[in-house]
Amino acid sequence: MSTLIMGVLNVTEDSFSDGGLYLHTSAAAAHAHTLIEQGADIIDIGAESTRPGAKRVSESEEINRITRTLQAIREDAHAHHVQLSIDTTRASVAQAALDEGADIINDVSGGTLDPHMPQLLARTGKPYIVQHWRGWLDGRDSSKYEYGVVADTVTELHRQIISVLNSGVKPEQIIADPGLGFSKPGPELNYPLIEHLEELQQLGFPVLIGASRKRFVKKTLLDDGLGRSARTDNLEPQEVSQEVSNDRLDVATAMISVLAAQKGAWAVRVHNVQASRDALAVWETARQFEHSTAPACSDLTHANQPATTSEQAKTEEE
Repeated sequence: MSTLIMGVLNVTEDSFSDGGLYLHTSAAAAHAHTLIEQGADIIDIGAESTRPGAKRVSESEEINRITRTLQAIREDAHAHHVQLSIDTTRASVAQAALDEGADIINDVSGGTLDPHMPQLLARTGKPYIVQHWRGWLDGRDSSKYEYGVVADTVTELHRQIISVLNSGVKPEQIIADPGLGFSKPGPELNYPLIEHLEELQQLGFPVLIGASRKRFVKKTLLDDGLGRSARTDNLEPQEVSQEVSNDRLDVATAMISVLAAQKGAWAVRVHNVQASRDALAVWETARQFEHSTAPACSDLTHANQPATTSEQAKTEEE
């Protein structure tokens, strides 16, 4: 099964990379159509930013943003067989969205912020994305991993999933998300989760990877990897953002999409669908030739050797 692409549609004022761009319904509908044309399999609509320091929007405002956006794009999306996902931690918002035709609920708190959320998903039977979550990033350090980021994330996410299952959600509804960037600020806390995706897959659920334009990706580009960290260690998130364009971040994200697909991710969540779609198309085309036959090295060596005297004479006679 090919890795799906989930396009991001933020109808927010303050999301970290595109806040305010699609807050108006007409702009949201136009961008949704662009995501569809670029090949999105799913569109993930969020009406509340989860970036560090972001203010929570009121429940009524979040419902208003979500429902008006769904009303504007659902016909276009479903006509193209594109599923609609809702990025929310509130059961009331999820219920309103499902009433307007949403297909998937994406809960970054993994069922921990609103106890009614798992109960709602148990009743509706809709797919439920459960993300690894250690709470709001409110200035406290939540990035310590006693047994390593992979082991601790798997253990803690498994605990969250068990809680969701105990609320009546069926195993086949669940999609697991390791929560890249959440309580994981640096490259060293995120890439291991991609490289060891099989550890998450052993939980028995499809895995969603959401790395798009996150701070650790910016830090990767500024540092040229893990070798030079001095340039960004003391920068605030907004300062890091100012130093790397979205175009560069989207290229890097597309590379991460390929890495995730190679590991068998169910889907990748990205801002620029086209970049990841193109990168995945190249990888999927190339792997078709993985087992193609090629001339043996000995054959090539023989073909490049100069002809012997007898062979030359025979050729001249012919």
